Amino acid sequence: MAKKDRRSPQPAFVTLRDMPGTRVMFWVVDACPYCGERHAHVIGNLRTADPVDALGEIPAPCQPDRLYVLSLPPKPKRKGGKEERRRARRDGKREELDDETW
Repeated sequence: MAKKDRRSPQPAFVTLRDMPGTRVMFWVVDACPYCGERHAHVIGNLRTADPVDALGEIPAPCQPDRLYVLSLPPKPKRKGGKEERRRARRDGKREELDDETW
């Protein structure tokens, strides 16, 4: 297999913020994949702009010749609920203890 192309666009996870006292929204990249610094990308007016339209490949401000992909961070995995814990407890009680498992 060939090595992964190092020039391919890297993912950059963003958070949506607004500027206090104005109607301007922007995506903030907290850690740039190239320089590790924080970058802001203006989206537009709070009332008229759709923030999702601004996601995708754009040039990195620190290295304009390289692209990165603005994307939302992955959602955390849901923890098992009360029913899951009860089921695990019931399954544990059903197992018989032998000399080998004791």
